[in-house]
Amino acid sequence: MLRVCAFHLYGWACEHPSVAEQAARVASGWIPGGYPKSWPCADRPGLLPPGTGPFSERIAREITKRKRKIKAELENAGFLHYPKQEVLSVLEFWGIGLG
Repeated sequence: MLRVCAFHLYGWACEHPSVAEQAARVASGWIPGGYPKSWPCADRPGLLPPGTGPFSERIAREITKRKRKIKAELENAGFLHYPKQEVLSVLEFWGIGLG
């Protein structure tokens, strides 16, 4: 259900090969049984699930702070046993720069 919601909110479907079949179903418009009526779908575009807020300057600042924290953690990855290469691969895949 979260994958369906993410698809309708952001146009995003997971690209991992292990869920390729499900992602194709989601992209085709499939809605699982029990999908909440208060969540977005093709008939309810732009609808935000309850408790979800719109993007704002405050959120943008929090994203910037989180990126700085991730960058600092990666710089100390050996000490923290942080999966540095995996994180860097994901960030590169999604085109996310840490500044």
